[in-house]
Amino acid sequence: MKRRFFLFEAVLLMAGILFVSPCFLAVLNSFKPLAEITQAPLALPKEPTFSNYVYLFTGVRLARPMVNSFLMCVAVIVSLIATAPMAAYSLVRRRMPTGRFLRLFFLAGLTIPFQVIMVPLLQQFRLMGIQFTYGALLLHYVSWGLPLCIFIYSGFMSSVPKELEESAAIDGCGPVSCFWRIIFPLLTPCTVTVIIFWGLWIWNDFMQAFIVMGPRSQLVFVQLWRFLSDKYVKNWNHIFAGVVVLSMPVTIFYLAMQRRFVKGLTAGAIK
Repeated sequence: MKRRFFLFEAVLLMAGILFVSPCFLAVLNSFKPLAEITQAPLALPKEPTFSNYVYLFTGVRLARPMVNSFLMCVAVIVSLIATAPMAAYSLVRRRMPTGRFLRLFFLAGLTIPFQVIMVPLLQQFRLMGIQFTYGALLLHYVSWGLPLCIFIYSGFMSSVPKELEESAAIDGCGPVSCFWRIIFPLLTPCTVTVIIFWGLWIWNDFMQAFIVMGPRSQLVFVQLWRFLSDKYVKNWNHIFAGVVVLSMPVTIFYLAMQRRFVKGLTAGAIK
């Protein structure tokens, strides 16, 4: 038994080293000039320099794209929180003839990869006249996130006692008021999960933002790619510094909220 436990710990340790080593190398090489990275990428920096980080905010001008990405995260999260709980409430609490079809419809959205809808999506945005705009990206992010958010809220809402709503109805509380005043505050763990999950995903997204808005997008990862990528030369020193700078906000945020994130994911699993 002890031997199995030791082997299990050894495997976990090796997996941890495997996942942490790229992060360590990124931080290590972010303090080196490009020539030193190409000569000794695994060695400690001989003369640590902050010039790579300075270039991100002077040469690349990364501050504005970071603000744009943050505002996009806020807009998407607010839209999801304003729509997904009400949709989940209707599916769980209201008996509708199309209820089963709607559940399957939203669940199907979890199984469709972005590559399948990529071309039709761009054609639709072109016909709507919003191609390569922030509105198109916001609409895509919200529609892409609704199925999972509805699934998370529905799982938790199934465990909320109906007696709370019945008592509120006896006291004269209408359905809308009952939802926002009584049910929605109980969904706080799920709401925190939605904020963390989609905030991190939208902040780190490159592919979908690049495809929907094009290479001139002013979001942070697309902007970083524009300035730091070259056909013949890779500015690895600036790339590593950019990875560290863009990873710090989401890493700190997730570490501060990870307990609530796990609680929200498991909410509704046990009745």
